[in-house]
Amino acid sequence: MDDRELLRRELRATREELVRKQARSTEGQPIEDSQLPLMPDRKERFLRIALMGTDELERHIERLERDLADLETGFEEGEDTD
Repeated sequence: MDDRELLRRELRATREELVRKQARSTEGQPIEDSQLPLMPDRKERFLRIALMGTDELERHIERLERDLADLETGFEEGEDTD
């Protein structure tokens, strides 16, 4: 599996977790309780995503989207890497 596919999968899992937490928040349920992805092989890999709060998930999605765009378009020479 290449880096793009790994980023896409992590991005998808992060977006799903954000939707779950936002839905629980609007339903008045505690958002600390999280559902991990159902596939057993993904539980350990995406555990940190399930433990993130909504603000952290939103920032992580932004980073993953930038990383994916960089992989697809290439890195600009002299670009700040912070």
